[in-house]
Amino acid sequence: MDCEQDGVDLAVGCCYKYLNGGPGAPAFVYVRRSLQELLENPLPGWLGHEAPFDFTTGYRPAGGVRRFVTSTPPIIALAALDAALDAWAGVTVGAVRAKSVAMTELFIATVTERLGAEFEVASPRDPARRGSQVSLRHEQGYSIVQALIARGVVGDFRAPDLCRFGFTPLYLRYVDVFDAVEQLVAVIESEEHTEERFRARRPVT
Repeated sequence: MDCEQDGVDLAVGCCYKYLNGGPGAPAFVYVRRSLQELLENPLPGWLGHEAPFDFTTGYRPAGGVRRFVTSTPPIIALAALDAALDAWAGVTVGAVRAKSVAMTELFIATVTERLGAEFEVASPRDPARRGSQVSLRHEQGYSIVQALIARGVVGDFRAPDLCRFGFTPLYLRYVDVFDAVEQLVAVIESEEHTEERFRARRPVT
């Protein structure tokens, strides 16, 4: 998206998920140039000051978009983000989205073929209405997700009955989708998820 060309006034975003920065990664903001001097940062910070090293008692916001900087950037988080962004080198958002759609379509088709009687696909079937994740509905969803995690397939659970699977196109392969479904089939066919060790609720699901 080109915010200026598309007529966007304000936009915010985070780097922790789709830009791979992880928890604590910095966020970012876009403010249309004509609005920058009209708006106030509700959380004014040191580096958003007009002259942060003057150490004056009054606060004067910097000109332009810099006034929206809240505080000192977290250097360790920025270093992690800098490395994470290397995965995007030479890759377009369009290519990532195309692979995301292909992977989620493959997952849905394979689960439906192999386990259609066990799971309801809760995510929209239309990829235009679906992000890069698929949710499957099962009354024993929690224990199924725990059993999968023990097998190296990391999904997460959302009450009351959703098993969520995220697909990161930058570094997941199509074979990983097949492998995940194979592990899901193995859990269901062996009834491994009925074991007490997977049914006991933990704080993080």
